[in-house]
Amino acid sequence: MIRTVLTLDVSLERVNGVVEFYDSADILQYSLDHSEALASEISLALDGSGVIMVTALWPSSESYQGWLDNPWRASSGDELRKFLREGEVGAGMLFEVVQSVERG
Repeated sequence: MIRTVLTLDVSLERVNGVVEFYDSADILQYSLDHSEALASEISLALDGSGVIMVTALWPSSESYQGWLDNPWRASSGDELRKFLREGEVGAGMLFEVVQSVERG
């Protein structure tokens, strides 16, 4: 299993705009419905820095690449750029999940 971590550098006053964009465009749900994603989250830094972290679980790096190649993702990334300090979305870092436990 693969976890992707995408860090978005956003000025503090634009954080709510990014969250609203993700919500209005239904990005997390769309990624689940139109890719092999198993789960996805968006998290806000508690330190007031404006950093936003988007994580997802994938069965493989190839399944994540399929999402990166999705034309809808590219167009939504274009919209997201206007919120970012550096203006680049890029690809997330990939991590192999080597151990996992769950409550249940």
